[in-house]
Amino acid sequence: MVRGDPGPSTVIVVLMVHALGCGGNEDETEPIVAPPPCALGEWLRDDGVCIAAGLPSDMPCPPGEWSSDVGSCIPAGVPPDGCGAGFVHDGDRGCEPILPEANCPAGLMAVPGETSCREIAPCASGKWGDIPIEPDTEYVDASYTGMDSDGSALKPWIMIQTAIDAAAPGAIVAVAQGSYTEDLFVASSSVRLWGVCPSLVEVVGSGTESAITIYPGASETEVRGLAVTGAAMGVLLVGSIDVLVDRVWVHGTANRGIGLQSDLGPTSMTVRSSLFEQCTEVGLFLKGADAIVEASVIRATQPNAQGLAGRGINARAGAATASVVMRGTLIDQNREAGVHFAGVNATVEESVIRDTSPSPQRFGGFGMDAQTEPTTGATSTLVLRASWIGQNENVGLLVEGSQVTVERSVIRDTLSGHGIDAHDHHATGALSTLLLDRSLLADNQEIALLLEGSAATVDRSAIRATQPGGVKGMGRGIGAQASAVTATAATLSVFGSLVEQSYDIGIFASGANATVEATWVRDTQPNGLGVHGHGLSAQQDTNFRIPSTLVVRTSLVERSHGIAILVSGSTGTIESSLVVDTQPDGNDNFGDGIVVAFESAPASVTLTGLRIDRSARAALGAFGAYVGLSGSALSCQAFDLDSEDYLGSAPELDDLGGNRCGCPDASLPCKAVSAGLQPPEAIEQTVH
Repeated sequence: MVRGDPGPSTVIVVLMVHALGCGGNEDETEPIVAPPPCALGEWLRDDGVCIAAGLPSDMPCPPGEWSSDVGSCIPAGVPPDGCGAGFVHDGDRGCEPILPEANCPAGLMAVPGETSCREIAPCASGKWGDIPIEPDTEYVDASYTGMDSDGSALKPWIMIQTAIDAAAPGAIVAVAQGSYTEDLFVASSSVRLWGVCPSLVEVVGSGTESAITIYPGASETEVRGLAVTGAAMGVLLVGSIDVLVDRVWVHGTANRGIGLQSDLGPTSMTVRSSLFEQCTEVGLFLKGADAIVEASVIRATQPNAQGLAGRGINARAGAATASVVMRGTLIDQNREAGVHFAGVNATVEESVIRDTSPSPQRFGGFGMDAQTEPTTGATSTLVLRASWIGQNENVGLLVEGSQVTVERSVIRDTLSGHGIDAHDHHATGALSTLLLDRSLLADNQEIALLLEGSAATVDRSAIRATQPGGVKGMGRGIGAQASAVTATAATLSVFGSLVEQSYDIGIFASGANATVEATWVRDTQPNGLGVHGHGLSAQQDTNFRIPSTLVVRTSLVERSHGIAILVSGSTGTIESSLVVDTQPDGNDNFGDGIVVAFESAPASVTLTGLRIDRSARAALGAFGAYVGLSGSALSCQAFDLDSEDYLGSAPELDDLGGNRCGCPDASLPCKAVSAGLQPPEAIEQTVH
């Protein structure tokens, strides 16, 4: 039997049974009142139209869908035509990248859109392959045995640095097959360093700085068609702009793969169609510089000697500004962070970030993060568009004190942590803002989207199948809560979205202002302890006693467990929505449609135009709280309304008119009982 169910014997000692809104002396003269503007079970909308309880019949699309420009209804998530180049729609609200089934072996690569591993660049026939022939080209061939080198094709230099020093500004340095153990320096003027192909031409750095160093005065330098490795960094760029790295294999470096620093002036680079693998500490590092990364692979970066880092891309502003644009790129099997931004303006499009592990020191495991610059507090701005983040260890996307837009993207399969974690910066107090637009969060652990002390808008997105994790087996869809440090309330807006197959709670607000509109929350299951399973829940923050506000409009909450909508120690407005088929939790407790409860603070909710059907226990419970009900229809519950004193606070059920209850049709007056039931306990907040 459901806990608190009156049962046959308990009905005899019910404290109160009455028709909602009735009472008083029957002999008294009833005041004359104007007839209600709408029929029973209807409510008067702001535009003067009477609307039947439940979802409005004139909604352009049902909850969990949105109207396209041509008027068709599109399911929440990535639309069928919303995948980027190199991706295919999965037919179920998301996209999948087109990539080989297995990881590529060393020296081979594939970017989104390619189904097989390939060479970085083909090796054309002839000693100089397809390197352009120009009048001032300087030629290099390590196998030349003559003593009369002059840089011509017939008498090439045997050292690359000799050719660089001899080259006219902007001239090509053509490098034939060979392994060149030298540290190259380009300064004062640009060159175009061009190998016959990366599998045949290798620059091996032997010094302590980098194999190739590009200093001020060498803007527009190009490095093409060769491999770089060595005992230090691969390529270092300082104080030159518009440098190009094209079809280059940077591998096995004992330090960073490529580094960009603005210490000596503006610095910028474009990396195109290149492979970084088995570099140390960071694949691509930039500080106060600008980078464009296109159609490249950065994978398997290794931690340093201290067991830290191993990041794919590490970009920070420092004392300057920095920007990154990444397109069509695979970031794979790195450590700590696949991509790290600190104070950077970044755009990531049509890219894949996957399989990021923590460092050996057990730090990180983030697919991508956008944070503040530690030295100046400058925030990052990130646009993630038509991309896929998956199979990372701890967090798919981490946002700290920054502004992030996620558009038509998928974040899924986080192995032991959250899909998205967005919170304020605890040192500076900088708030994060997040827009999740037409995207999918699926099969993440513990919580798909955690928002702490910041603001998020979830627009036309799908959040599904968050897997239970931790000792309590929580798998919440969305959690919005006040900052644990600054006591700043969170702000959450959810529109036209789907939250389904969560464990514990679908949407949870604790010290948050939450608005849920045109959204479908369904199939929320109890957690690993068998409790909860609520569709929506709003309560006080448990650290600072900050109440929540919950606004729900034109939404559907279906097949929840325990309680469909819970408001505890907080305030709410719920209108023109449908709550159906609420079942008891895993311990056979509750089964209520809507519960409003005093919890260390008053609670009050106004309900307008609701339809609540088939709750296992009560359609509506008020525990020491105020509930105003109007224009609503409640059908086929164990009982309609439960009204209980709680913690010294008396309940108040306010009949605002137009309500009907009954079964199978809601055609009778609603009855309230006081059955001695207990409200649920406060719910534990999520720890990020």
